[in-house]
Amino acid sequence: MATLTIQQLISKMIKEKAIDERIQWRWSWGNHEECRRLFAHIFQSVDGTMSRYQHLPEYEKIIDWMTDTSDKGLLLIGDCGRGKSIILNYVLPVLFRMKNKGMRPVHAQDFYKAHPYQQNYGYYQRPEVFLDLLERSAFPAIDELGVEGQLNDYGEKCEGFNLILNAAERYHRPVFVSTNLTEEQILNRYGERTLDRLMHLCRTIHFKGDSLRR
Repeated sequence: MATLTIQQLISKMIKEKAIDERIQWRWSWGNHEECRRLFAHIFQSVDGTMSRYQHLPEYEKIIDWMTDTSDKGLLLIGDCGRGKSIILNYVLPVLFRMKNKGMRPVHAQDFYKAHPYQQNYGYYQRPEVFLDLLERSAFPAIDELGVEGQLNDYGEKCEGFNLILNAAERYHRPVFVSTNLTEEQILNRYGERTLDRLMHLCRTIHFKGDSLRR
């Protein structure tokens, strides 16, 4: 039997699930001007409550990401009422569908709710919840991080978000999060390890200014 090259050996081990595959994730939806027009068009189209589209400075950073994802997800962080949830729940899923990929954002309050997609479980098992879906998702997306409680799994309490980040780091998955928490609040609640992983997996975009809902 011929000796395998290192790459052949790694491919064989991934196929056998002896090791996990870790690959870079780079997409683009065009140059900056093309992405700017696309972002504005999607944003206006998905939000029928808007009377007038207002292009905010932070949107330019998302458009930069659209030109080259550079192996990063997005952490949308900061002041409320400036479009973070619209971007996460509507704009990004449309962009992903353009690449023939699916993204299913989950509101943090729903982490521990049973999901309707798989409800077959054994007598000693708990029903699957949205947290389980996020742990398996190739593109985990969480809206309003910080409003959820802790996971109580047979008396053991832990932060569900930490479990999502553990899986994302293991498989090198981009993560998408919107939150009104500051970096310091994320650190205090979820710990240094999770904050470090979040910064590694995401491009951070700060939303600062008055709410557009006023």
